Amino acid sequence: MDPEFVEFCIAQGALSFGEFKLKSGRVSPYFFNAGLFNSGYAIEKLGYHFAKKIYDTLHPSEYDMIFGPAYKGIPLAVATSIALSHEFEIDKPYCFNRKEAKDHGDMGVFVGAQPKDGSRMVLVDDVFTTGGAKEEAIAQLSSVAKVSIAGVFIALDRQEKNEQGANSIKAFEGKYITKVHSVANATEIFDYLKGRKLGKAKKVIVKQDLYDKFLQYRKQYGV
Repeated sequence: MDPEFVEFCIAQGALSFGEFKLKSGRVSPYFFNAGLFNSGYAIEKLGYHFAKKIYDTLHPSEYDMIFGPAYKGIPLAVATSIALSHEFEIDKPYCFNRKEAKDHGDMGVFVGAQPKDGSRMVLVDDVFTTGGAKEEAIAQLSSVAKVSIAGVFIALDRQEKNEQGANSIKAFEGKYITKVHSVANATEIFDYLKGRKLGKAKKVIVKQDLYDKFLQYRKQYGV
C-alpha cells in the first residue's frame, strides 16, 4: 500500500472515520465514498494510483484493454488509461458499458474500444461488495466476444464477508479465474493511521479507541 494514497483519500474526504450505518445494516468505524473524487485533480490522481497498481502487478503483455463497468467505473477506466500512457508509457485502449443498448448512432452497449474474441480485460472499479455489477458487465462482454479477465483492480478492499457470510471476492476469483487487487485494504489503512499525526495540524485520526472498534468490526465481519 502506498501511504500517499491513504492521505490523498482523506484529503479529498473520500475516506472518513467515525460511526457509519451501511446499506447492509452494519455499523462501520469508517466509510469510503469514491464519488468524492469529483474534480479534475482528484480523478487524475486516482487514475495514477490505479495505473501504478496495474503497472506493479501485470506486465503490459498480459492485458489488452482497460474496462470500467457503469457507472463509477467509467471515469476510472478513462483516467487509468491516460495515466498508464502518461506516467508509464503503456498505451492501452479503454472501454465501458452502458446499462442499456442504444438503437441509434453508435449502437450497442459498449463505448470506446470494442471487445473482440481473445481480448484480455483489466476491469477497474471503486470497491467490491457482492460483485454483482462486475458480473453483469462481464456477462455483457461475453455476449459479444470471448473475453477473459486479466485482473480486477479496486480502490479499497473492505475485507468483509457478504450478507450470506461468504467471501464474495474469493467466489468471484474462482468463477472467473482471475485475481482481485486493491490499491489499499482496510487493515493496511488502519495500521498505517494508528497514532499517526497527519497534516499541518498534526492531527491523529485513528486513536486507540477507534482502532479497537475496527478490530472488533473485523472480528465480526472480516474474512
